[in-house]
Amino acid sequence: MTMQAFRLKGQVSMALYSGGSTFENRPLKRVGNVSEMTFSFSEEEASLLNYRNAAGGLDASIKRISDVSGTLSLRHFTADNLARMIWGTNTAQAATPVVDEAGYKIVTGAFVPTKALIDTAVAPTVKKGATTILTADYTVSPAGILIADTITTGGVASGDSITISYTPKLSARVDALISAAPDVSIHFEGINEVDNKYLSVKFWKCKLGAAQNVSLIGDDFGALEVSFAVQSDDTVTTSGFSKYGQILIQE
Repeated sequence: MTMQAFRLKGQVSMALYSGGSTFENRPLKRVGNVSEMTFSFSEEEASLLNYRNAAGGLDASIKRISDVSGTLSLRHFTADNLARMIWGTNTAQAATPVVDEAGYKIVTGAFVPTKALIDTAVAPTVKKGATTILTADYTVSPAGILIADTITTGGVASGDSITISYTPKLSARVDALISAAPDVSIHFEGINEVDNKYLSVKFWKCKLGAAQNVSLIGDDFGALEVSFAVQSDDTVTTSGFSKYGQILIQE
């Protein structure tokens, strides 16, 4: 007997869609902890009223599916997940020391964000030309330096151009909105908590939405809430197979 009552837990995997390969050959990668995954069908209905008597009613009705859509709530903020959910790119950042990085100004009370994350275990050096800025004039944090309210270094005034030398942390740079909404393949491998039976859900080709309401400050754990629309995949040619998706349920 197949599963009846069910409450599922499981793993979601995702890959960029490629019409040149089958679903099984796409590099599906786990997206980590997902607290919610749903899908639903939207219907269109055309009705012909029965005009032959005063009681009314329907003479005929047609229903068809207008779309299949779903939602995902990703709880792991990996660089890959974030890049995909904001239609961007993920570029690895090396820890190679940066020497005299330009483009900065020293302004009293201002925060100066550096182009990479600073490894604060290695003290940075801040200069105006050949003059080294006293460490009393700034506070270092991983994202940059905070300039003091009063500058004590001789020959340095608020508004002067400065350079910063520092050792970056190994990190990833995610750039948002680089591409259009991506087409992805989605797989769910679930287990039913009621009877420990497994199921596999495959959506061949989905248009991925962008993350909504991403919380950066709050008391609750953050989530990447995204929607997806299931599309027809013309690469599925096996007789009897849906062009939209498939569910395998353990007996």
